Amino acid sequence: MTEAIPLLARQPIFNGNMQVVAYELLCRNNDLKFISTTDGDAASSQVLLNAFTELPIEQVVGKHKAFVNFTRTLLNSPPPFSKQKLVIEVLEGQQVDAAMLHSLKQLREQGYTIALDDFELDENSQNLVAYADIIKLDVLALTPEKLQQHITYLKPFGVTLIAEKVETYEMFEQCKALGFDLFQGYFLAKPRVITGRKISENKQSVLQLLSALHDADAPIDKIERMIARDTLLSFKLLRLVNSAAFGLSRNVESLRQAIMLLGMNKLRNWVNLLALSNLSGKPHELSIAALTRARMCEKIAAVINQRSRPDSYFTVGLLSTLDAFLDSPLEELLGTLSLSEQLNQAMLNHSGPEGMVLQIVQAHEQGHWQEIDWDHLAELGLTTEKMAEIYVDSLYWVAETMNTLGIS
Repeated sequence: MTEAIPLLARQPIFNGNMQVVAYELLCRNNDLKFISTTDGDAASSQVLLNAFTELPIEQVVGKHKAFVNFTRTLLNSPPPFSKQKLVIEVLEGQQVDAAMLHSLKQLREQGYTIALDDFELDENSQNLVAYADIIKLDVLALTPEKLQQHITYLKPFGVTLIAEKVETYEMFEQCKALGFDLFQGYFLAKPRVITGRKISENKQSVLQLLSALHDADAPIDKIERMIARDTLLSFKLLRLVNSAAFGLSRNVESLRQAIMLLGMNKLRNWVNLLALSNLSGKPHELSIAALTRARMCEKIAAVINQRSRPDSYFTVGLLSTLDAFLDSPLEELLGTLSLSEQLNQAMLNHSGPEGMVLQIVQAHEQGHWQEIDWDHLAELGLTTEKMAEIYVDSLYWVAETMNTLGIS
């Protein structure tokens, strides 16, 4: 790569079946300014070009489409991205005039897909509707009455409606009922609270396995038997151990052999992931998000504390998503596991070295880069450029790993 890749984060966009159809890409350049500025600065275009010409966009979004924020400058001279991969997202708050409308008309004629971000209907913005394929409504910024008014007005135009800032499963269901087509927000990473219902049998068995794995006194024979009871889990573990990712010199043919070769620390982390990904009713993207968080924690730890074993950071990253997988409060779930108090507090209160790294990764996930103490991290050897490299490498590693595991 000849240019430094700016800070990137991707946020999934789902259909009503919780399947990912696209990612919105957030970018900031290395001095932490948003690449999408309202003045149409040409430097914004350059940052975007550096990000996605130096780096194959498929490595960031896979087979999905990429929603990218466009300023007036980019609308006038779009970068040479595939029309099949790119959705041009017109930033809110820009001056709507004849020049902008002409640019949008030309882009549509060229085959680009146009989305309007944070749309709110007024005399200025209504002129954009005829040029839009997709319109995003901020469900936190608009009252229920205004949301319904917007939907009633926009539906006859045949546009795809995206509900953004969807924070809970309840809000997701409400937005589906209102008639939204697609959904974006952080509800996926939160538990789906259903009062009066006990934790399901398959979730109980996963919790029992996790509890045994993290019990230092649990005999290996017991752990081997518990894994062996789940045929799919055993198969995936053996396939993983024999994959190129582990680079073992000989083929592993039994669970006992896998346990002995991997060691308990690595085994715990991989069985954690495999067991959670086997849960029914949980979307594929949750496993991707959990594994990405775990990998980033591990890689950041290797940079800022080279003497530390990264396994505990991977564990914290992965198990911090436990509430979303098991639909119960994280504190309650951790109480059933035999983790050290240090790791528990890292997940619950972001305390200790693992907690600090987890907090960094969670801020990065949401594109809240301003919440990260970059000066302190620079002293530890973690620059913004290195963070961008870690993120992209983690996305690639997770895609390869999920493919190896056959998780879908």
